[in-house]
Amino acid sequence: MKLSTAVLLAAASQATAASFHHAQSWLRPRQDANNGIIDIPSPVNHTGQPDKCAGYKVDEIQSHDTGFDGTLSLVGQCNAYGPDYQTLKIQVRYETPDRLRVRITDADGKAHVVPSDVAQWPKIDDMTVTADESNLAIDIVHEPFGFKVQRKSDGEVLFNTQGHALIFEEQYVRVRSGLAEGSNIQGLAQHSDNFTLPIHDDGYVRTLWTRDAYGVPGRTNLYGSHPFYVNQKVGQHASASGTFLLSSHGMDVKFPNGGSEIEYNTLGGIVDLFFFNGPTPADVARQGSQVWGVSEPVPYWSLGFHSCRYGYIDIAYVAEVVANYTAAEIPLEVQWMDIDYMKDRWIQTLDPDRFALDKVRYVIDKLHASNRHMIVMVDPSTYSGTPNVSAESYETLQTGKEQGIFMAYDNGTLYEGVVWPGPTAFPDWTHERAQAWWDAEFERFFNPDTGVDVSGIWLDMNEPANFLPYLEANIYRVSAEREMPPRRPLPRIIPRSIPGFEAFTPGQNISAPLGSSNSSNATRRSVYKRQIQSPPPNTLDDYLSPELDSQWLYPPYRIQDRRAPPSKAGDQEGLKNISDFSARTDIVQANGARTYDEHNLYGSRHAIVTHNALLKRRPGKRAFTIARSSFSGTPSSIWLGDNISTWEQYIQTIRQMFQFAAVSGVGVVGADSCGFGGNTTETLCARWAWLGAFNTFYRNHNELGSISQEFYLWNLTTIAARAAGHVRLQLLDYTYSFLQQHVDDGTPAIWPLSWVHPQDANTIGLEAQFYYGPHLLVSPVVEENSTSVSFYLPSGRYYDFFTLAAVDGSGATVTLTDVGYDTMPLHIKGGAVVPLRLGESMTTTENRQLPFRLIVAPSADGEAHGYLRLDDGESLDMGDAVSDIHLDFKDGCKLHISGSFGYQDCNQLDSIVFAGQDAQRSVSINGEACHDVVYDQHLKTLTVSNLSRKLDCEMSVELQ
Repeated sequence: MKLSTAVLLAAASQATAASFHHAQSWLRPRQDANNGIIDIPSPVNHTGQPDKCAGYKVDEIQSHDTGFDGTLSLVGQCNAYGPDYQTLKIQVRYETPDRLRVRITDADGKAHVVPSDVAQWPKIDDMTVTADESNLAIDIVHEPFGFKVQRKSDGEVLFNTQGHALIFEEQYVRVRSGLAEGSNIQGLAQHSDNFTLPIHDDGYVRTLWTRDAYGVPGRTNLYGSHPFYVNQKVGQHASASGTFLLSSHGMDVKFPNGGSEIEYNTLGGIVDLFFFNGPTPADVARQGSQVWGVSEPVPYWSLGFHSCRYGYIDIAYVAEVVANYTAAEIPLEVQWMDIDYMKDRWIQTLDPDRFALDKVRYVIDKLHASNRHMIVMVDPSTYSGTPNVSAESYETLQTGKEQGIFMAYDNGTLYEGVVWPGPTAFPDWTHERAQAWWDAEFERFFNPDTGVDVSGIWLDMNEPANFLPYLEANIYRVSAEREMPPRRPLPRIIPRSIPGFEAFTPGQNISAPLGSSNSSNATRRSVYKRQIQSPPPNTLDDYLSPELDSQWLYPPYRIQDRRAPPSKAGDQEGLKNISDFSARTDIVQANGARTYDEHNLYGSRHAIVTHNALLKRRPGKRAFTIARSSFSGTPSSIWLGDNISTWEQYIQTIRQMFQFAAVSGVGVVGADSCGFGGNTTETLCARWAWLGAFNTFYRNHNELGSISQEFYLWNLTTIAARAAGHVRLQLLDYTYSFLQQHVDDGTPAIWPLSWVHPQDANTIGLEAQFYYGPHLLVSPVVEENSTSVSFYLPSGRYYDFFTLAAVDGSGATVTLTDVGYDTMPLHIKGGAVVPLRLGESMTTTENRQLPFRLIVAPSADGEAHGYLRLDDGESLDMGDAVSDIHLDFKDGCKLHISGSFGYQDCNQLDSIVFAGQDAQRSVSINGEACHDVVYDQHLKTLTVSNLSRKLDCEMSVELQ
């Protein structure tokens, strides 16, 4: 969210540069006597020459039915980036027929292991099969130690370290493998590079170290860390396999020798590798989800359209946005509030003048009355006080301090950084009382009866982000120079009436009591006017500490963390401290691990405690949390961060979705439609309204300082958003159903074309199109002011979504012209049965009351299949009140509706449309003739209407 360090330091856009006119003042890098930036060396003695290391040899191997155990010893001292572990333990397990695990640890168990609080990782002997039952085989070379993993069926090598020395040191671990010819590496999230990584580009590196990354730049680490990749081969011998390294450490994943190898370079820990057989990409995704899980199921309402921006000046402005969407007849499900609602950006507070509790509750009550929802932001960073503005009465801070919840130095002193409120403390989510503290905070502030009755929580800045540019920087000086928190204007006079929110009256001061006719600038309370004051001079100096040469701050191996602009030290790694712009990596957490080891877990832990707090607040109901930072196994949905309003980033959205909704087990994901940073255009925003409608998470959001971009502000955008919003709602049960399949077994929610058409080698580089769920091909317009688009149509039968006219693809590019802003190229892949809600609605609640229409779109051989999940859309445990309905069309004439039918509401079936029909046909259901049957000779569709049946039992529909 918001303006980040990348823009502050690099002045990436004119729109944001003006907001940070103090950048040159507060960024005072480490300097030597000649005013040059100091490259502080690591205190660890090391050679920096990993390629000269000899590796390990096998001392002993003990085989058994489900794998083997052994010991390795160092062949020769290496000291590439510190002292080597002399003796290692290796465990190999055939865990399932399609999963093989190789786990290498130091003999004494000192190296860091990823804990199980972030996901329920399989224990080493939790699940095993025999070697004969496995579809994978492993071969060990004894000296130097190496191993090779192969698929039995075709001999395909998945991973081969033979000939590459293993390096295993306290702060550096290296594992290198060859890559077979034809490898296409996908994943290793989070990044904005091509989905199929450009591994053949000279020097290409994927760095995994979570950071605040405004503008989601390419060739750099971003907000999340997911050390998993799919290796796909396309063409005649198409196949796929997967590799997951269970490590929370920062790492560089390199591709040496022209991309013919893959090399993990981690900042410590163990080697815990999971290999997945596939043999299709979707199989790999499903197999991976068995290790780290998938994100939690979301409530049905969360799949509607969300509206937000950073810069709402008061709660009446928020109400006016809602009213304007209603007036424009653009479906709106959820209204959000950014940090504007807080008192000086203090979490769990309200601005008493602009967002008073009674007015916020009034707006939320109005939203609920119209079947809508409210979501607000909650950052982890907690205001900790300054010499001028005390935090002694700030309950969130004080209760946390009393319980020891916040990160602290070894001597117990509170560790502080700078975020939006100014000086801040950072919760240590590993603390045994952290969950109870967070639960209590939610019960107090988000109490449905007395507090801010939100329906979900938005988690930002949880990498964790920190505005301190270097460790020695003074928190009070940086806060003052950056004006954190910013000055606030006087409360405004409400300028006009707001339909649907009658308590906000024109001429009323926003700080006056709700419903008051007070029109003066005076308020019933003294208006809080925070004066920006510099702290006393003796508190402004940078800190000096002998601890700053710690090996946990300056590790000997420097990952390519691009959290700052390139330093003047003459390299491409940026500033030299991995703690810069984040929490200190030498802090020891309550669980005994350093943040150095578990930095990449912070965002997921924030999501876990928040998810649990929401569940406790509304027992039995699904919780909706959405976060920016994540690690494998996160329970939350993901939005893709602080993107920019450009066509390039519009297209980039697609490949970023692939990383999560295809590869990493996060089904609900999306970008800020129209872009967050900079200024959008009417046509870009109109096209993005359509593209966003086919993100599983759909939100319009932008930043302070940019022009407003609500969909109703331009004519073309209004037309686009209204049409796209209605199509999204019509398809919402289709979406809900494929997301349920994702939750059940990890089936991808968003599909790259190469995953659907692996035999077609042309599809591997196509990243401006995608399948939304298993059946809908999305091909957005990609140019400013354009009404045409060229896109690839693979071989096979397709149907235009809007007309159901058949289109035969030939594995070639096709061009559509006259693509208006009220539409987008959308095709149903032949072989699908797609459930739609028939009619239009403004909210998901209304949508659920509409009857169903089934679209039967057969393949060329006359078959089609679909799935429909029906339940109440919000309960965690629905018991038997669930319908899992299978829709199978065979032989070109028989539709069989089967499955379970436990859900008895919102299941009316109005009509069935059979596409691709060459002639008029009669139709019967369970042997009973249907009378309202219409054939369209031009479109070749057969429509059976006015069925007035419920999807509550098996049905057989036959065409004669």
